[in-house]
Amino acid sequence: MSAAGSLSVNYFDAARRHFQDAGVLLGANRQANAGQLLGVAAECGIKAILVASGVPVDAEGSLDRLPGVKGRGFKEHWPDLHHALADLAGAIPDSRTATTYLSALPHLAHFSDWQIEHRYWRDAALPLASVARWQVAAGDVMAVLDQAKEDGVL
Repeated sequence: MSAAGSLSVNYFDAARRHFQDAGVLLGANRQANAGQLLGVAAECGIKAILVASGVPVDAEGSLDRLPGVKGRGFKEHWPDLHHALADLAGAIPDSRTATTYLSALPHLAHFSDWQIEHRYWRDAALPLASVARWQVAAGDVMAVLDQAKEDGVL
């Protein structure tokens, strides 16, 4: 585990912040931005687990490129991050930690229609009917983060 307090990037804190703000937006009937933040929160939470599993970070604490791996590795947005988790599982230094926590996320497929590019879309084009499913999946990620923190992993 890195000295997260001294780094600019802290995926755990970011995940919590985005999830909390998504809840505020949902309460104000602002599904479009709430949905965006739910996906970002889940993404940050997954990246926090990857960092705790020994995936390399740069000087700021952001996921770094993996040695010997072409492309961006885990430095992706959803759904590319989901594909990287499957394709690069063997590149995670502490695969036991990663498997323990990532396997406890049964609803990640709920993000199948979530895209980082939604931030540019007009409201009528967004899959707002999916926001409730995204909330469930992001809630799962927050629960896993809580467990990892309780276990001393984060």
